[in-house]
Amino acid sequence: MPLRQEVTAETNKIESYNGFAKFFSFGGDVIAENDPDEQQKRLRYNDLIASAVILQNTVDMMRALQKLADEGLAVSGHDVAFFSPYLTGGVKRFGDYRLDLKRPPEPWIRDRLFKDAAKAARATTLATEQANDPAIE
Repeated sequence: MPLRQEVTAETNKIESYNGFAKFFSFGGDVIAENDPDEQQKRLRYNDLIASAVILQNTVDMMRALQKLADEGLAVSGHDVAFFSPYLTGGVKRFGDYRLDLKRPPEPWIRDRLFKDAAKAARATTLATEQANDPAIE
């Protein structure tokens, strides 16, 4: 792939994420707080919410793909390449949020695929932290 196409593709991914994250931001583009710590908190909170929705969207897409595969439909990597986790149609931005702490977690949380991914992410994070801070052992 020529460099120009690669740069354009990556820029489009970043802009897609920015538009997606903006969907969850309340109050527009301007952060009224003049305190850098408060600004950073708001940006990180917004990123956390966006990441949580991306995770749920990815899980939903993977479950749908698994269901299609179970039904005998072949899904290729070429098909999956067109998917995006930046979906907002099912998000109730101003909706009803109820937390039921007695409800058991969804079964996908215990799925081996996600456990392996979580372990790999933790190992990568730990390795990065250790590389950046020699005091961590």
